[in-house]
Amino acid sequence: MEQFKGLWRDTKYIWIGFVSLLFAIGMLGAWYYLLLLPCLPVAFVYFAFIRYDEEGNEKGDFT
Repeated sequence: MEQFKGLWRDTKYIWIGFVSLLFAIGMLGAWYYLLLLPCLPVAFVYFAFIRYDEEGNEKGDFT
């Protein structure tokens, strides 16, 4: 759960922008862009587990 908190803390404005943009395009353009909304939580969970450790801190580069 801390991974989600860490990702939200660092990127909340980007995710809010994604959702807002999809709603705007969906309402003003074509409705089928709203079908992308279920993809956002999947991407959020993926990036949370890949980029953040169990304590919610960003993982360092391993290179």
